[in-house]
Amino acid sequence: MVIFNTQGIVLRTSRYSENDVILTIFTRNLGKVSAIAKGAKRNKSALLPSAQLFAYSNFTLKKQRGMYRVSQSEIIKSFYDISYDIDAFSYASYISRLVENSLLENQTNPKLFNLIVKTMYLLSQKEVDKEFITAAFELKFSDCMGFRPITDRCSVCGDESDQRAIFNIEEGGMLCKRCAENFSGNIRLDITTRKLMNYILTNEIETVSKAQVNKVLTKELSKLMKQYLTAYVSNLNMKSLNILDDLHKF
Repeated sequence: MVIFNTQGIVLRTSRYSENDVILTIFTRNLGKVSAIAKGAKRNKSALLPSAQLFAYSNFTLKKQRGMYRVSQSEIIKSFYDISYDIDAFSYASYISRLVENSLLENQTNPKLFNLIVKTMYLLSQKEVDKEFITAAFELKFSDCMGFRPITDRCSVCGDESDQRAIFNIEEGGMLCKRCAENFSGNIRLDITTRKLMNYILTNEIETVSKAQVNKVLTKELSKLMKQYLTAYVSNLNMKSLNILDDLHKF
């Protein structure tokens, strides 16, 4: 038996039996792991607070015969308020599923771990633009996962002097006027959206969250990132966002 102590955030919960639950946890030291929390569904269980979706905790995990078991946990932040806000819950669910589907078991990514924790803090706040925060997360997520779009120069020739906002998903970033003539599928953006993308990629998400961004730019960035991630991420699940869009139509 091997014992591990690590911080982690719960990405998914699955009931295993009446009182037991299997948690998919993104941990700082072990990456993504699945762990059974025995008795966590009992009202008086010490594991109950840390066995909730989005819970950020210190976990003690015991590994035996290839399976992790949560033996102890100490809640750091429950992010329980997210559950009371349909927008926050939808965006947080989408982000959790995005991270879960993009990581292999035991694949560590400290930069991404810090990003998702900070993003959950922001989504739990009332006075933030949750759609913008999610779009910013998506852009920074692409950086953490190794397919950061090139936004400060032409992604083909490297020209930094042409600051047009012409984006090509297959080429992984912006194109100058000359290179854009050689490719199809170009997406013309507002020049301010290009500047915004540069700003997001070069600043911490807490700083980014304070920016005053109008809805038009937020919508453009959000749409672009969904298209970009669809091309670079397998099994992209946007079910929670689609439900949110349907609710906003009423």
